[in-house]
Amino acid sequence: MKKSWAFTDVNGVEHSIVYKNGFGNKLVIDGNQYKVKSQNWFLNVLDYSIEIAGSDIRLVVIGNKADVAINGVYIGSGEKYVPVQANTPGYVWVLVGISVLGGYFISGLIGLLIGVLMSTSYVKNALNKNTKAVVGVFVGCTLIQILICIVAVVLRLSTGY
Repeated sequence: MKKSWAFTDVNGVEHSIVYKNGFGNKLVIDGNQYKVKSQNWFLNVLDYSIEIAGSDIRLVVIGNKADVAINGVYIGSGEKYVPVQANTPGYVWVLVGISVLGGYFISGLIGLLIGVLMSTSYVKNALNKNTKAVVGVFVGCTLIQILICIVAVVLRLSTGY
């Protein structure tokens, strides 16, 4: 993924900001390249501060969505900048553990993989402060894992294993 933005500072000088995501996150400002690291090991989360000609500039990345805030306002959406809380709420990690370990014990490796995949959604929604979506995805994940368990039991009983 590559995103780019351009802005003019208070002195009338044009600047370019490019964010590249791939094998390592890179930030390119006016041709100068910087490596930036995610604040979260599970999901790509960045809140990187830069100062150019007296302007406070922040590169904010959550998952695959990136935007730049200049002096407290996002360029892309026009919304007010709110700091990203890199610390995911504790209850989300409990749900991740339940989905991954519970999925493994209920449905085996398929349940574990479903738990891992759905857990990324828990973290992403929690960082966006969408608690209802976190709970909804958790319930959906649990139902899928239980359904897989029921199907496996029915198949075993019908074949005599």
